[in-house]
Amino acid sequence: MEITEADVNRPFTELVESGNEKVSFEDMGDYYEIFYSIEYIVLNFWQKKPALNDKTVLSAYHKLKKDFDRQKKGSLADEISKSVKALLMFNKIDGERSYTHEEIISCVKYLIKLVNQHRSPSRIGYLQWIQTFFEGNMPITDKEISDYIDKYES
Repeated sequence: MEITEADVNRPFTELVESGNEKVSFEDMGDYYEIFYSIEYIVLNFWQKKPALNDKTVLSAYHKLKKDFDRQKKGSLADEISKSVKALLMFNKIDGERSYTHEEIISCVKYLIKLVNQHRSPSRIGYLQWIQTFFEGNMPITDKEISDYIDKYES
């Protein structure tokens, strides 16, 4: 089954479960689908528009935190919204995991925290971080992490 433009333009509330319980992140992996559907779009957007910077990503995340539906067509927030809605629609069709509104918003809030943690003079510290992740080159040891921070975030 294919997801249509009409599917990704449905109101966000139609695609999520009700429930406002707070979400705590013990393992980002529990929400990998959501993080992937957001950060993959950010990375692709950056590759198409190299002028993108962390401030613009942060702005998009803040807009989504408030409203997943009314975003400027073609904007980063709009593209992320469509990506998340497509995932939610696929999951609904396939009988896969569903998410609450609060779970999705909590993921966005967590990403806001990550953008702030990866601030750098280059203004693309977070973008470089997600690129490093998607390339499979995440630093693991304390030395690798220290070297990464020295290279990209100091």
